[in-house]
Order: sequence, then C-alpha cells, then structure tokens
Amino acid sequence: MCILRIVLLGPMGIGKTTAIRSLCGDLMVDCDVPNMDPSSVAKANTTVGADFGVVDLDGGEQLHIYGSPGQDRFDFMRGWLLSMAIGVIIMVDANETNAVRTVEQYLQTVFSVSEDMPCILLLARPISTEASDRFASQLTATLGIAVPMIVVDVRERPQMLDALDIFSSLLAPL
Repeated sequence: MCILRIVLLGPMGIGKTTAIRSLCGDLMVDCDVPNMDPSSVAKANTTVGADFGVVDLDGGEQLHIYGSPGQDRFDFMRGWLLSMAIGVIIMVDANETNAVRTVEQYLQTVFSVSEDMPCILLLARPISTEASDRFASQLTATLGIAVPMIVVDVRERPQMLDALDIFSSLLAPL
C-alpha cells in the first residue's frame, strides 16, 4: 500500500480541521481544546496538535492529511509535518489585509523544508472574482512567482474532493 502525505497550513480559525472533517467524516483525529485566547480568534476550540485524516484512493493508495495548528507557538510542528509530506495546501482568507504576508510566511516555511514542494492556495472564505484576481496579482508581484489558487467552501466535501483532484495534478508521478 502506498501512503501519500499532505499538510494543510494556515492561520488559526481558517478551517483546517473542518476541511479534514469534510473529507474524512468523524473518522478523523482532531486535537482541539478549548480556546484560551478568544480575543485573537472568536471560536470555542482550537487545534494544539496535528489533526489527521485518511482518504482512500484508487488502487489501494491512501492519502494522509495532516492539519497543522495555526498559532505561531506551534511552528515547530510545521517543519516536522512538512518533512514527511509530498505537498502542502495553504489555506488563507484573501480578504484579510495581511493575506499576502501570511501566504509569504507560510511559503517561506515550506521552502525552508523543500524548495520544490508542490503548493496550492486554498481561499477558504467567500471572495469576489475581482478581489480574488487582485489578491493573485498582489501575491505574484510580491513573491515573483505565481502560486496556483482555488476558492473552496471547506465545509463541502465535493468541493474539497475537487480541490484534492486539482492539487494532485501538481504532484509528480510516484
């Protein structure tokens, strides 16, 4: 059996746990605990470890999906998770004023582990086409490279499966 591993990165509250739950149902492992800092993100729980889920693929392969905690104090986990991954999905709210900087920081983390790690941006909040295009232009100008990006409602399993299908096209044949 071949096991493929990908990592979901993104700020606290962007929906990494929800995305994994959409793909894997209740057969996922989450590391949520009560949020002790509701002033930073207004949510009841937050992830303090690596969320984990499995998607069975054709041919007996499995896709293991790991969700990294979004808080900076857990940045050590990002490197560890990325060290065993074949690719990464960076989740962001492109409507946020610092979204370009957020993506840039996550890409720096990814490229510090592997300069050729396949990456895709998942815009995990509703956004207009005009705002999405503006964000893409700003990001490309800042980074000097284009990063593939899609808009997805992480609560919708079909949309998440489509995102994985698109992401798989970035992966080199194994």
